[in-house]
Amino acid sequence: MASVKYLLPQKSDYEWGIITRTVGQQDVPAGSNYPIGEHPDDYLFFVSEGRVLREAQIIYITRGSGWFVSVHQPRTSLRAGDAIVLYPGEWHNYAPNKETGWSEAWIGFTGPFADLLLEKFLPDRSHPIHHVGLSDSLSVAFEKASQIAQDQLPAYQQQLAGYIALIVSTVYAKGRQLPYRDNPDANNIVVAMKHMRQNLHRNLNMEEVAAEAGMSYSKFRKVFKAYSGYPPAQYFLRLKMERAKDYLQSTSFSCKEISFRLGFDSASYFNKMFRLSQGMTPMEYREKPPGGCSDG
Repeated sequence: MASVKYLLPQKSDYEWGIITRTVGQQDVPAGSNYPIGEHPDDYLFFVSEGRVLREAQIIYITRGSGWFVSVHQPRTSLRAGDAIVLYPGEWHNYAPNKETGWSEAWIGFTGPFADLLLEKFLPDRSHPIHHVGLSDSLSVAFEKASQIAQDQLPAYQQQLAGYIALIVSTVYAKGRQLPYRDNPDANNIVVAMKHMRQNLHRNLNMEEVAAEAGMSYSKFRKVFKAYSGYPPAQYFLRLKMERAKDYLQSTSFSCKEISFRLGFDSASYFNKMFRLSQGMTPMEYREKPPGGCSDG
C-alpha cells in the first residue's frame, strides 16, 4: 500500500500561513530496501547519508520497528505508535528494521503558522520522538489528509492546514497524557472531575471530593493540579463560571437565580467571583447595561 503526494501550492494558499508540501502513507514489507519509490530532488533520501529538509515533517509509525538519529538525537529504536518530528534545516536519518519493515504515514509543511505550531507545542529538538501510542484518531487524521491531497479539490490546502494543526496538537496532547496512561491516580481524578460536574449546584468541600475519589486530600490536591493545571477548588470554580456564562447567554435567569443554581451563598458573592474570573460583571457579559447583580 502506498499513497504519496508532493504538492504545488498556489499563491493564494500562502495567505493561510501554512502550506502542505507532501502527504503520504506506505507499507514497507520486511526485507525491503528503504526508501521505496522515486522522489523529487528536494526529498531524495539515502539511508547511507541521511538528509536535511527545508520543511517540517511529522512521521507516524503504525506497524513494525526501526531507528532514528538526528543532530540532537542519538540513534534510537522506534516502534509502532511512535511519532517523529523532523525539523527544517536539521540533519536526520531513519529507516525500518529489515526484519520487520514498518507502516508509516507522514505530512510535511512550512510557513509562519507552521513555525508557530512547532515553537508552541513541539519546540524541543532534543526530543523529536514522541511515544503517542497506536491512536485511531491520529491514524484517521493522516488518512483523511492523504485523501484530500489525492483529490486536490478547491481549497484543499486550507483543509490540510486544519489537519496539520490537528496532528500537531494530538502528538502534543498524547505526550502530555503519557504519564497518566494506566495510572490509577488518573482514573481517580477523572472520578473527581465527574463528581464536580454533577454537583455544580452545591458548594462542594474539596476534602469531600478527595474522599469521593478515594484519595487523601494532600495527594489529591497534588495529583489534581498536575493532571488539570489547576488546584481542585479553582477548577471547580471555573466549571461554575462556564455554566454561569451558558445561563447568561442562553436563558433569562436573573443573577439571583443563577447564583442559587450554582450553589453560591448570595448573588452579590456570585457577582464578585464572576467579575474576578471574567473581568466583567454578569450583566456586562450578557451585553445589557453595565451593572452587577443584587441580592434582589
